[in-house]
Amino acid sequence: MTDPTPDAVAATVAGAPQDARNTARNDERSRRKAMTIRAVIYIAATHLWAGFMILVFTLGKR
Repeated sequence: MTDPTPDAVAATVAGAPQDARNTARNDERSRRKAMTIRAVIYIAATHLWAGFMILVFTLGKR
C-alpha cells in the first residue's frame, strides 16, 4: 500500500477543499446545461418566428 499524498490527506481531513471543488464543478455543469437549454429555446423561437413571417408574406403575396 502506498502512502497517500499530503494533498489527499489534507483534503480528506479538512473536507472543505474537496467540497468546494465539487460545488464549483457542479455549478459549472449546471450553468452549461442552463445555457444549452436557453440556446435551444432561443433558436427554436427564432425559427418559429421566421417561419411565421414567411407564412405571412407568402399569404400576403396572393
